[in-house]
Amino acid sequence: MINRYLFIVFTVLVCALMADGKSYYNTVENQFGGLFPDKGMRMAGRYKAIVDDRLIEENATMADAVTTDMIDVISTSYRYQLRFANLNNKLGKTKSIKNPMTGGKTTITSPQWGLVFNYDEQGNYCAVVLSCDNSAPYDDITDERSMRVSLMQYQDDDVTKVASTTVSKGVSLEDDLNTLCVDVDERGVRISIGKEELQTVLEASIVRPVGAVQVGYLVGPGSRVAIERAVLTIEREDQVAPSTLWTLEALDEYLANSIDPVEGYWCYLDRDMEEKWLRIGGRYTLAVVRADDGYDLIYIDGAQVKKSLWNPGMLKGHMVKTVFSGNYDLTWIDATMEPISEDAYATIENGVILTFNFPVFKSQVRFAKVIERD
Repeated sequence: MINRYLFIVFTVLVCALMADGKSYYNTVENQFGGLFPDKGMRMAGRYKAIVDDRLIEENATMADAVTTDMIDVISTSYRYQLRFANLNNKLGKTKSIKNPMTGGKTTITSPQWGLVFNYDEQGNYCAVVLSCDNSAPYDDITDERSMRVSLMQYQDDDVTKVASTTVSKGVSLEDDLNTLCVDVDERGVRISIGKEELQTVLEASIVRPVGAVQVGYLVGPGSRVAIERAVLTIEREDQVAPSTLWTLEALDEYLANSIDPVEGYWCYLDRDMEEKWLRIGGRYTLAVVRADDGYDLIYIDGAQVKKSLWNPGMLKGHMVKTVFSGNYDLTWIDATMEPISEDAYATIENGVILTFNFPVFKSQVRFAKVIERD
């Protein structure tokens, strides 16, 4: 099971948008809007344009060029496909690039291109990188051309090759179109490729980053990539809108006049967590206010993971009354904005200790009541 950052946030009425199998197409019909929002782009060593119904990007620099789609993927399960070609991949074709460090020229004989996925807000990502080469380029009898398919992980300036394989059948080994596809879920990724039909070539276990991610493509040094279409299919997408009408000033005034012993400000006290399943997202301060069938939990401050997502006054959740005194059912929103409620419950001890229990994850977090917020 993937580690999940624990935001101490809950909701009972979750406004969820379910999108089963919803696909987003990026083609010339929409001017490749998600991948190419401008009419033209020319940067140092890079050129991007739409030519003959295809998105073209050329990279004459010494570093990989990465472009991501503007769509954020919140779901843990999705498929991304690119129908594209490397126009500089023709047998015998080379590309010379000026090396800015030495001033000399570097000749690229096997340019790389590929698909990018799980691109997070820190700029870390995974990529399926393609390159073609010959076993004996000067021997017409024994020479065989093949494509190397490599799953790479780029994180904090470190590059790791997760898995790699060689393909020689069912794919274009020069400058024609191939379809490259990744199927991503909580267990890892399955990679398929083909000129006419897809064949699965790699499967690997990788950890999807917490929160929204993006997808896109990679153009290696010396490559000229032509994209015919990009298709993102989201199998399941849950989104919540945890906004409320509460402001800090309104909460201060309301709670100062409350006689309900549960209502008030509660600050993080301690935790007992199985961190391979749950991680704390911050040392939170919450406001507890009465709602229809229990209490709403309102975020005040303290978020550390995905801090930019949370503003004071946002709904962090709900506690629903049960037949047992001091015991409440819980539903929460995790860091990916997905509601979680399986066996979760809260207890209040002596009116001053509020405990959130998550038995499925063998974890609990405690909060202490305070007279007023800092």
